[in-house]
Amino acid sequence: MILYDSIPVLMYHHVMPVTSSLNITPELFEEQLSGLKTNGWKTLDSKEFLYFLQNPKESRKKCVLLTFDDGFVDNYLYAYPILKKYKMKALLFIATDFITDLDIKRENFIAMPHKQMWKIAFSERNYEVMCTWNELKEMESEGVFDIQSHGHTHKIPDFIEKANYAAVENDLFLGQEFLMKYLNKQPLHLAWPKGVYNDKVMRIAVKLGFKALYTTQRGANVYDTFHIKRLAVKCKGRRWLNKKLMIYNSSLLTKIYSKIRF
Repeated sequence: MILYDSIPVLMYHHVMPVTSSLNITPELFEEQLSGLKTNGWKTLDSKEFLYFLQNPKESRKKCVLLTFDDGFVDNYLYAYPILKKYKMKALLFIATDFITDLDIKRENFIAMPHKQMWKIAFSERNYEVMCTWNELKEMESEGVFDIQSHGHTHKIPDFIEKANYAAVENDLFLGQEFLMKYLNKQPLHLAWPKGVYNDKVMRIAVKLGFKALYTTQRGANVYDTFHIKRLAVKCKGRRWLNKKLMIYNSSLLTKIYSKIRF
């Protein structure tokens, strides 16, 4: 049915008790998940999502994919317990160069703005703001977060700007290698850092074995696995989210809405 032919893909970065860009508070995140549960939405894992895109005749009514980018530790401290409480699943795209193999105590974590967290992430104190491999293992073993690739250094946009495609391939390869080493998995899903990509890097990703490539652009997801559209989630509650999900669950409504919106 044309009203349910698309799968909405939501894009989160942070869940923290702070006012910041790219963040939703734990209270509103829980309100969103509660709304999903009450209204009968099913959260997908990476295999289920890929299956639906490869089989477009299957009904996608009230199917949704939740995604998180980067691998910040607030995903472990705040998003993970709430997802687990509601028995929901999400993908977590990690940049492996920032993930450490340390045993970190998190009682002293201080929520801070996104830009400040990135500044620390690019320093020797990255373990203060990024998940560890043990935390990622825990979340995946519980069936909550499905860990996938965001490359290695988060510098792919810089490599593309300089047309350094050898560096892009190496970055993607290292991301795969680290996920295999620490989580014993071959990632098939890749979210482009900052949503930056072109045809050349897409071909590199496909050559390396990626089956699903995620953008930061809005839109419907019917069958195209190499230009997956995502909706950036706002720090708003269930009413905002329910409205967006009903639109992006339909390619027709998405097309109409995009014309009205712009």
